[in-house]
Amino acid sequence: MRILRESNDYSQEYVANVLNIAQKTYSSLESGKTKITLNRIRELADLYKVKPEYFLSEDLPVVNYNTGTYSRSVIAKNSYEEKNDAQSQQLYERIIKEKEIHISHLVEELAQLKKEKMEIFELLRANLSKTKQ
Repeated sequence: MRILRESNDYSQEYVANVLNIAQKTYSSLESGKTKITLNRIRELADLYKVKPEYFLSEDLPVVNYNTGTYSRSVIAKNSYEEKNDAQSQQLYERIIKEKEIHISHLVEELAQLKKEKMEIFELLRANLSKTKQ
């Protein structure tokens, strides 16, 4: 997780905000002190645009380099074998279903925000017309 975060120039605080958790909680996840949930794996995969299996692999090729003051690690190769087994298919279907639910909630929220915006504009218009009189 740290390699991905650093290679994207993200701070722990930024990733924690994306995951809607405290930075200290994220630090514990990244260091392995706290076990990561499947939902967090999905969120991180979405953030970094990698497959969820990425976080379960122990075969990540890494290159270390020194930038002067700081030593950093980056992923040298990020390739995956496309698995077409039933378990992977179920995982992908679950992820897609959750994303579709999330999208529908966002669409509903957007509609509500548009409605509220129109109500605010109407209030402003009414107040402006009162002040002009």
